[in-house]
Amino acid sequence: MSGLRSRTFVRGVGEVAADAPVAAADDPGLRGDGFFETLLVRDGIVRLHAHLDRFERSAAAFGVRVDRREWTGIAEAVTDAVPPGVEAALRLTVARGGVEFATVRPVPASVLRGRAGVRALTLPRGTATVPDAPWLLAAAKTSSYAVNSAALREAARRGADDAVFVDAGGFVLEAPTANVLWRRDGRWRTPPQAGRAVLPGTTLAAVAAQVEVTEVPVRPGELLDGEGVWLLSSLRGAAPLRALDGRAVSVDEDATALLAGIALGTRCGSAGPSSGGTIGG
Repeated sequence: MSGLRSRTFVRGVGEVAADAPVAAADDPGLRGDGFFETLLVRDGIVRLHAHLDRFERSAAAFGVRVDRREWTGIAEAVTDAVPPGVEAALRLTVARGGVEFATVRPVPASVLRGRAGVRALTLPRGTATVPDAPWLLAAAKTSSYAVNSAALREAARRGADDAVFVDAGGFVLEAPTANVLWRRDGRWRTPPQAGRAVLPGTTLAAVAAQVEVTEVPVRPGELLDGEGVWLLSSLRGAAPLRALDGRAVSVDEDATALLAGIALGTRCGSAGPSSGGTIGG
C-alpha cells in the first residue's frame, strides 16, 4: 500500500485530519442510526453507481435524502490521490441527523489474504423470515454493525476466518459482510433474499449480470456437495470457502478466477451463456 495517503472528508466542512475523531459528538452515529457504503478503489472507484443506488435506497429507508451528485463529487475528491495500481477502501457514511463523511484507507491485510480463501463456521441468527416491517431496515446497509462484528470475533475465537449465518430453520442466509454464492451441477446459486434480512449485495449483482444466478434455499451441509462456495463482497471480491464447520469445501480455481475478475472490476464483457441472472441490488 505504499504511496496511499489516508484521507477524511466531512460533508459541509471539507477535508480534515485523516485520524480526526469526526464522530466524537455524533450521537446518531454512536447509536448506529445511520448507513454507509464501502467501495473498492482500484484504478478508479469500482461500481460507484451501483453503490450509490444502494446508498440512496438506504437513505430512503432512514427517511433522509442524499444528493447523489454531491456524494459522487465527494467520492471522487477523496480518492483522486490514490496512485494507479494501488488498492484502497472508500467508505461513505451518513448518521441520521449527525455527521456525514467519507474516508479512504488502505485495504486491510486480512481482506487481501481472504481472497485466497477462508475458513468459516455457521452461526444462528434467529427467525426464518422478516415481516413487512420497514423499521427493521432489512434492505439497508446500516451502521448498526455490532452483531456482525461479534460474529466475526466469535469465528476468530473458534479458529475460523469468517461466519455464515443460518436462520431458525437451519437454512443459509449470508455472511456478516458478504453474500453467499455456490455452484452445483454447473449452476450458480445463492440463498433467497426477500423477507430474510439478507442485504442485496452489489458484488453479487455484478456477478448475476454476467452469469445466471438462481435463488435456492440451502442448508450448510448441502454446500459441501457442490463445486465450490464463495463469499462475495466489495473489498475481498470472491473469497473461496475452503472449509465450513471444519469440513473441507471443494475449490474450483478457474471459477474463482472468473468470479474474482468480475468482483474486483478487472473483467469486462459476458462471462457465460446468460447476460443477466435473477438477482438484483
